[in-house]
Amino acid sequence: MQKAILPKRVLEDKCGSVSRISGYFMVLCFFSVGICAAQSNTENDRPTKVASKNYRIGSGDVLKIVVAKQDLLSLDSVRVSNEGTIRLPMLEGEISAACLTEAELGTVLTGKYKKYLLNPQVYVAVQEFNSNPVAVLGAVNSPGRFDIRRSTTLLELLTLVNGPSAVAGPNIQIFRRKDTLRCNEDSSLAPETENDQELFLLPLAETMKGNDAANPLVKAGDIITLIKADEPGEVYVVGNVKSAKNLPLKEPITLSKAIVMAGGVTSDAKTDKIKITRQDSKSLAKTVIMANLKEINKGNQVDILLQANDIVEVPGPSGSGKVLRDIFKTIVPTLTRGIIPVY
Repeated sequence: MQKAILPKRVLEDKCGSVSRISGYFMVLCFFSVGICAAQSNTENDRPTKVASKNYRIGSGDVLKIVVAKQDLLSLDSVRVSNEGTIRLPMLEGEISAACLTEAELGTVLTGKYKKYLLNPQVYVAVQEFNSNPVAVLGAVNSPGRFDIRRSTTLLELLTLVNGPSAVAGPNIQIFRRKDTLRCNEDSSLAPETENDQELFLLPLAETMKGNDAANPLVKAGDIITLIKADEPGEVYVVGNVKSAKNLPLKEPITLSKAIVMAGGVTSDAKTDKIKITRQDSKSLAKTVIMANLKEINKGNQVDILLQANDIVEVPGPSGSGKVLRDIFKTIVPTLTRGIIPVY
């Protein structure tokens, strides 16, 4: 059979078309590969980014739990216990909720209800955010209490209260409970440390400059105070007393007097193991002084004269949860409450 001979121009046109088509195909392939690679990288990055931004449930939060098409199992107000757990109808025992996101807890509950329901769908929403309170007091323009839902620096918090006032002194005072429940990177609860608290001072000028050493991340339970330049300071009385207080040192105050000013101790207080944490305002060195109020009242032990920034803790069986609740119910009861949202 005789082969058809195409004119040279036609042949060149066809070859050019083929080349162009091949070129387009190669570009399309590279473009497609690029899109796939970009999608893959985005998907690999996404869980970390979402996990770091999503609010994690904590003790004291109130949850709304909806079980689809199961009105009897849906609840509008489920409070997370101090141990970070909840109890729900049909499900046995305590269910860990602390440090999980709303979506993660919904997935956990969906799995648990599969034992009793066909294709259950469970949705969780936080109704009240109570687990991460911080408060800013003293010489600021707009004192306030905030519920933090993401990592927040001290300087950022100061901007939310419109900065220091004209009468602010040179230092920022932070009162912190060291045993407040916190979340690890893997969403598990951090182990509790020994019951303790700390009070430390930071130079206001360095904080306002954004100096890392003076601009730490705030933590749940922090009480941040900017002391007025002309104030002698104050002491904190917390724990198993009837009314936790911060007492301005306008006059000399002894340990026994501070306890009386806090309404006295509760019936289960361990008054023979009162702890006074003291920090030197210049060196920031800390010392712990143990006191026996029973012996002081009997005259067998010298009453201790309190100094600025002293923290007096009256221990008891109720633990640190009571201390933190007392502080935010009694010491900071009238502050405007705000939210530091996730974004």
